[in-house]
Amino acid sequence: MTQGYGPDQGQQGQQSGWGQDGQNPPSAPQPQWGAPGQASPAPQPQWGQASPTPAPGGAAQGSGYPGASGAPQFVPGDGVNWRRVKLIGQLLLIGVAVLLLVRLGMSLASFLMAPDMAADPLESGPGAVALGSSLATIVLALTNLVVSLAVLGLGIAAAVMGRGRARTGGIVVAVAVVASVVLFWIMAFVVAIILAALGMIDGSGAISVDGYRINSVIEAIRQLVMVAVMAFGAYLVHSTATKRLSA
Repeated sequence: MTQGYGPDQGQQGQQSGWGQDGQNPPSAPQPQWGAPGQASPAPQPQWGQASPTPAPGGAAQGSGYPGASGAPQFVPGDGVNWRRVKLIGQLLLIGVAVLLLVRLGMSLASFLMAPDMAADPLESGPGAVALGSSLATIVLALTNLVVSLAVLGLGIAAAVMGRGRARTGGIVVAVAVVASVVLFWIMAFVVAIILAALGMIDGSGAISVDGYRINSVIEAIRQLVMVAVMAFGAYLVHSTATKRLSA
């Protein structure tokens, strides 16, 4: 009944758990940073320090996002396919040149056919009417319509895809095509008033030969001005894309 409760028995049980002489056993040495055989901790990033520059030729190489080495058609940072914009600029220059030839050809044909257009078809016979609506005039008119629509579409595409002066050039081309049609009807109304004031339009509405020729000259001047505006816009698109690709 008295075993385990005497002074020796109680102390012996405590010594088995706490070491000799009632003292705590020495704890294991804690690892010290910088000691031999210990790995140094990885440096933690500090706010305000510049991030390390990635090595060239890494995972971004060959990717298709702007600025990557695998997408040379893009200028880094703007996300524009300048090769395509340059192609649009070249097509715009070609289209504007075709429009210049076609529209001046229409004005020249109107000037040359002024006597036939001013003649009374009942007196001159169907030959004058056939000449006025000749195949060449119809072909020129259809070509002007098709090329104008194509130039309008290319101008809109350049305005959407381009940046900076290229976008401005596309807007100039598109606006010039629409303004050319509106200006045609405005000029036709104004010229008709002027010709009527000069007596070149009779009471039946027939225009004299000189009236047709004056109208043809004014129309040619209008076409030159509008085509020059389109050419300026096309030049902005092409030159801007060329500079961006060569930068």
